[in-house]
Amino acid sequence: MKQWVQHDRELFLWELLRLEGNMSPHNPLCSSCHTRPHQYRCSICFGDQVLCKECIVEAHRTNPLHYVEKWNGIYYERTNLKTLGLRIQLNHPLSEQCFNHKRAPGDDFIIIDSLGVHEVGLDFCECERAPSHATQLLRAHLYPATGIYPKTAATFQVLQQFHLLSFESKCSGYEFYNSLERLMDNVGGGRRDRYNEFMRIVRQWRHLKMLKRTGRAHDPEGIEETKPGQCALLCPACPQPGINLSPNWESSPESERWLTALFLGIDANFRMTRKHVSSEEHDPSLGPGWAFFVEETSYKKYLAENWDKKQD
Repeated sequence: MKQWVQHDRELFLWELLRLEGNMSPHNPLCSSCHTRPHQYRCSICFGDQVLCKECIVEAHRTNPLHYVEKWNGIYYERTNLKTLGLRIQLNHPLSEQCFNHKRAPGDDFIIIDSLGVHEVGLDFCECERAPSHATQLLRAHLYPATGIYPKTAATFQVLQQFHLLSFESKCSGYEFYNSLERLMDNVGGGRRDRYNEFMRIVRQWRHLKMLKRTGRAHDPEGIEETKPGQCALLCPACPQPGINLSPNWESSPESERWLTALFLGIDANFRMTRKHVSSEEHDPSLGPGWAFFVEETSYKKYLAENWDKKQD
């Protein structure tokens, strides 16, 4: 880390600043078509291409939830693909527009994704044999907040991500949703409050996952005939006759009875590992004393010289 501070820190900072400015000042043409002036770039796509309006829209037909920025002559400002004309057509191949399409109610459809909360231009298919709007969304891996006239949906990816984070990091739904909002607007100017809709989707998603993993979707009588305890998971470590025990386990000799015995235990609260803390030598500070925390050496010296003084 000290080597990075001495040799690479300033280089890395200048490269970050370079990305904030016009990266192609000497070539004003689009990096793709090489005919029209470039203005737009994507913050998610790999590389540093700056494209024209037509090329940036065409490049994001398969990624309609990316961040797009527009160069205004001074800096890159946030915009969105809906403003540039990109529309999402459901129930049809990617490059095919439905002749009888219908825009989402109010044309302000919101998609909650792991990249943020996006307002998109979304068209439903109104062909003769088209499924319901909710079914069209589900087949596009979008979970609707309601089955009737949906205006909000969440991607399967963000639902899976929150499901894991809620267990691994104990992240609450409120904190998770607010972090998605801040990815789009960190100052709170253009928030789209869909927290209640997101939590309703999460509750339904977890319920459906439970039914799926316990095989309830394949019951000929339907999920309504689920019996009490049928969705509970058995402990894989506990001995279960007919599952993880041999057929003649009851007639095993006395010396082998412990193999099929049930042991119950409680984990101890081990706290000695808290003594394995880091140190300045193994994890040196990158900016000692530069912000709210004072420099460690000076602080320890002050304590050593003033340990006997009483604080007012």
